Amino acid sequence: MITAATVRYFAATLENSPRHKLASQGPGMLSPVELLSVVLSKDGEDGSATLHLARELLQSAYSIRGLSNLSPAKLRELGLSETDVYRFKAAFELGRRADRAGLGDRQACNKPEDVVQLFGFLADEKREHFCCVLLDTKNQVMNWLTVHIGTVSSSVVGVREFFRPALQQGATSVIAVHNHPSGNPEPSPEDIEVTRALAEAGRILEVPLLDHVIIGSEQNYVSLHRLGYIG
Repeated sequence: MITAATVRYFAATLENSPRHKLASQGPGMLSPVELLSVVLSKDGEDGSATLHLARELLQSAYSIRGLSNLSPAKLRELGLSETDVYRFKAAFELGRRADRAGLGDRQACNKPEDVVQLFGFLADEKREHFCCVLLDTKNQVMNWLTVHIGTVSSSVVGVREFFRPALQQGATSVIAVHNHPSGNPEPSPEDIEVTRALAEAGRILEVPLLDHVIIGSEQNYVSLHRLGYIG
């Protein structure tokens, strides 16, 4: 028989559940474990069932930043289903992109240091990310996108793919930026070859390449414009 005490117990449990707390108090009032449990909970669940799993994940990663770097294989090893892994990685990627987007004001890129300030996060990437930054007439960032992930060479970083977004979105000029996971930002012969090809294409298309910034570790960087590879 269901007693009044049982009803009160389940009512109190529901009120303290992560999803109910999120709805009634807002996400800012949830702990990292509670937020993670909501991300991992399925339709119809209140998040309580995944609290234990969320605690284990956070303990394994040692920090929220560590959580975002857990590999899919490690997540599956810790008990996440394939669907949970996809949901987990997608949620963190959205967070990264929101953080990179800033508050909505366009950031000017007038010097390499401005580029490094915006793209310093690339220093944490384990693979090379080659990005195209689209600028307006005031050298303010209109948009940016990753055009290639992996080793940089002229055969994989195509001029057409690099400049297509700039032409489609009406950019006045562009900046190339990529990272060296080794931490050493010194340009390779392939980096120089790609830079020269993009600079020449930019002159022809009348969308000049203003710089190519290579980011290493601990704010180390190199500007190929300053090195004289972009006229």
